Amino acid sequence: MRDDPRRKSLEDLFEEPGKTVLTAHRGWSGQYPENTLNAFEKAVEAGVDIVEFDVRETADGEFVVIHDPTLERTTNGAGPVSQKRLSELKRLNASFWVGPHDTGYRATAPLNDETIPTLEEAFYCLSGTVCMNVQVYVNKPASLEKIVRMYDQHDLYGFAFLHLESFAAADHVRHLNPGVAICVSEERDNLNRHLLFGVDFVQPRVHHLTSTYVEKLKSVRLKANIFYANTREDTEKLLDQGIRGIITDCPDVVSDTIRAHILSRTLPVETET
Repeated sequence: MRDDPRRKSLEDLFEEPGKTVLTAHRGWSGQYPENTLNAFEKAVEAGVDIVEFDVRETADGEFVVIHDPTLERTTNGAGPVSQKRLSELKRLNASFWVGPHDTGYRATAPLNDETIPTLEEAFYCLSGTVCMNVQVYVNKPASLEKIVRMYDQHDLYGFAFLHLESFAAADHVRHLNPGVAICVSEERDNLNRHLLFGVDFVQPRVHHLTSTYVEKLKSVRLKANIFYANTREDTEKLLDQGIRGIITDCPDVVSDTIRAHILSRTLPVETET
């Protein structure tokens, strides 16, 4: 854990004029094994604004960072994460998936010696250096209470939000601690529902971005991270729509596209004489 004085709060990132907020999906997962400390560290080195990662609960009530409910895709284990104890999960290699989440493939051998991180390890790795988007695949009230307590212990206020599966889970978290920033997966296309609840962030998918949806996002000034863009073409489409937050497996591609987009708008237009 480091304390980077250049780190900006989530509020400052989204309020900075002309800025596109860049989120590394499962870390720099397009180039390094997803949801590993290595992928997180490389994303920070690349200069992303937010690192997104996923949290699941083990059989013995611990929290680990892994996207899938089962182990087969990204590790050399098998079966549901929820049926394994932390000690069992820590013996597994977590570097079997190569490339972006949508176009990658499972390798026949591990890429490195990365293991499945615990939530505590992820917080320790990223706290003080970058903002966090914590996708919580946990719904039991007692388990949510533990996660909220960890959020508080790491003093993540202003620098991390919990992305919860349902409004019921979000309501429970809000009652536990109103200071925890919240995003909700349920009914992503129903912006009014999210506004009524009072979420701090929304995370719509690209196909939700109708002209009406985008205009409403802008009019209510709701902070939005769009899932997702991994290519120059997809990034340009989002930028042309005036989108302020982009989630990607490929922060190098997206950041290069953002820079080129800014440059194209600042260069003088040559006129014929």
